[in-house]
Amino acid sequence: MARGWETTYCQQVAAEYRQAGLKVSGLLSPARFDQKQKNGIFVQDLVSREIRLAASSVPGEIRPGLSLGNWTFDPQIFTWGNHCLQQVAETELLVIDELGPLEFNRQTGWIASFEVLRRAHYQLALIVIRPECVEAFSNLGFVFQTKEITGSRNQVAEHLPGAS
Repeated sequence: MARGWETTYCQQVAAEYRQAGLKVSGLLSPARFDQKQKNGIFVQDLVSREIRLAASSVPGEIRPGLSLGNWTFDPQIFTWGNHCLQQVAETELLVIDELGPLEFNRQTGWIASFEVLRRAHYQLALIVIRPECVEAFSNLGFVFQTKEITGSRNQVAEHLPGAS
């Protein structure tokens, strides 16, 4: 997917499934903006719909934290988010937004994702993976299809399941 539209796409697919009366589980990672500048990342449990601040680029906002580039991540949110993932039972749609360097290089972040995906208690899994981590995901033995989404926000809707 083109960088920046992943969460929007996941939100739209989750909304479609919910509108159809289907169960949606997993985690979304919507961004926080201040004057059009991304300065935070939230995480939302799609079952309870609870939202917590997971990461910040604002110095000192999250302490203690795990640093990755300009970002500081709250390790307590990883514990909470992984607990949410471990609670996933039968679901029509599993969303994990997103897997990247934290999971593949540092073995932290949404590490429960791998166990949840192997349990396969879902009909469809929608997983956002950083492009540089797709090979590592494949090396874990997962069989998957990739879908690259490019274009404007309005064009994202064209990529939704069932769109003509």
